[in-house]
Amino acid sequence: MDLDIKIIRMMWGFVEKLNPNSLLQLSDGELIQKIIDEIGKSSFLSSEDSQNLSKYIGSRTPLIRDLADEVNY
Repeated sequence: MDLDIKIIRMMWGFVEKLNPNSLLQLSDGELIQKIIDEIGKSSFLSSEDSQNLSKYIGSRTPLIRDLADEVNY
């Protein structure tokens, strides 16, 4: 998996801006798609980038949910 660091930073920046309550209500698939859609609005993602980003987010979904849960308390 080869992701540009800019895309990874954008992803984590977007995660920090998400409303924790709405984030926790999304399924894993919905969460992944929401993040990819938002990044796609501000940066061109090739189909390979989208696939790699989807795998990256999927592997970090528990961490994303833990962070949102901490902010929620």
